[in-house]
Amino acid sequence: MTSLLSHAHLFLAVVVLAGPALALILLRQPFDSMIARRLQQVDWINGVAATLILLIGLVRLFHFGKGSDYYFHNLPFIGKLVLYGIATGLSMVSTLEIRRWAEPLAAGRTPTITDRQFGAMRVALSLQLACVIGMMICAVLAAGGSRLPG
Repeated sequence: MTSLLSHAHLFLAVVVLAGPALALILLRQPFDSMIARRLQQVDWINGVAATLILLIGLVRLFHFGKGSDYYFHNLPFIGKLVLYGIATGLSMVSTLEIRRWAEPLAAGRTPTITDRQFGAMRVALSLQLACVIGMMICAVLAAGGSRLPG
């Protein structure tokens, strides 16, 4: 079970990394209904993967491996949690915009989006991607045992 959860966690980390990267690539394309639908799909998959990675991570934290005492005194692990929270907040910028597109897309229309909204999505997705990369670095450091005193 430990191996299965570990591999699932790693797979989901790659999906969470790919989500904002793919969304940024899609935002460089001419915006139409097809791109909007693909962004909806990417956002949904990324949200599910981010939720599952958190749940699997918590199961691993409390029931497998080194245990919560080890990790809650581990500075890189705490950094990883902080970055996860920041990435989640940043993801809301694009998620809320993309959810606004549901009605026009259902009616067969291309959603309207301003340059400012595109810009905000690009910045948020870029920062989200940086947070995910930071989380991966923190995960490697946390496994190595950088502990807080006490």
